[in-house]
Amino acid sequence: MSVQTDTFILSSRGWLLTGVIGALFLFFTMTALHLFQFITGGLLLAVLVIFRNPERNTSETEQDSVISSVDGIVLSIEETMVDEHKMTKVTIMNSLWDVSMLRAPFDGVVEGFKIRHGASLPLYNPLSDTLNEKAVISFRSTKGDEIYIEHLSEQSCFPIGIELEKSQKFKEGARYGFLAKGRSVIYLPENTRISVNAGTSVRAGESVIGYLNAA
Repeated sequence: MSVQTDTFILSSRGWLLTGVIGALFLFFTMTALHLFQFITGGLLLAVLVIFRNPERNTSETEQDSVISSVDGIVLSIEETMVDEHKMTKVTIMNSLWDVSMLRAPFDGVVEGFKIRHGASLPLYNPLSDTLNEKAVISFRSTKGDEIYIEHLSEQSCFPIGIELEKSQKFKEGARYGFLAKGRSVIYLPENTRISVNAGTSVRAGESVIGYLNAA
């Protein structure tokens, strides 16, 4: 099952792990091994939280809006240059307890993407940018506006999951991947009107972070 059609309350990425830990929890419960029952019970609860897959409502977003692809907190908003084009860079951090599903920022198509498998260093480590697991995706809206999204994993035993194809069409809010913990950077065109501030809490598939062609 592809990520974007993974609409169960628990992501299919977590089914196997949940089943194994759940079976161990039942075994330790039936054998009255209370210490192991407590440990596996805690692990089971943590896995259910990490792989939860709630529905999100995108029907109220306005035309030319860009919604967040990830749950988390906006760390910073700054201007930068990408391939000689001036863009606005919105950086979002998501914790292990945020919803981990990644969602398309608008109706559009995948221009391209690449994934680098690597380490899982803490993001304060200067080597994390060059060594950590990273996914970079280019989305183009139905009106031709292109944005770039970079997902960088941090200290997680769960790898980044990206299930995309070049030229694949997406509806706004459609699921396209999984990031348990890390930093996401959304590069928006210069003429985007940003609607969030540093410190704002955002939800993937619901929170509007900006409006294209409005600045």
